[in-house]
Amino acid sequence: MEKKTLTCSYPKEWQGYEVIELPIKEIWRSVPIVSHVNGIPFRQRLAHDLQTQGMHFPIMVVHTTHLELERAKEKWGKKLSDLPFWYNELNKQKKYQWSVWGGSQRLDVAKHLGYTHIHAAVLPNIAKAISLQKVMRAPFAKRYYNE
Repeated sequence: MEKKTLTCSYPKEWQGYEVIELPIKEIWRSVPIVSHVNGIPFRQRLAHDLQTQGMHFPIMVVHTTHLELERAKEKWGKKLSDLPFWYNELNKQKKYQWSVWGGSQRLDVAKHLGYTHIHAAVLPNIAKAISLQKVMRAPFAKRYYNE
């Protein structure tokens, strides 16, 4: 398959965090896919915008251990996707997984549109990524979230 990257308007850094290009197949999507948000056809609109305007912000990723993901799952339960099954039960701290904590919907739509790679801002931890989600959503609040 030919490499096809969904790039963003911040190819080197966003909010002081390094932006890198990652293979989509190596990123775990932390939340389930949604087709509508507040009654608005979110996924369809997002796909159209990515095709016509590109991606403004990078997705936010954290290089997490399985133990970190288990703790997040305990905290947020069904709000999170099922955990990936790549870990070693004896040492959950040794193997890392790229996980997205801002941009799961864009990641899924990018994959659906045939992209193989995506721009991602590398955040130090899940809490920091979650704290920046409002910053990332703010310019799109009316269009996607009916706010």
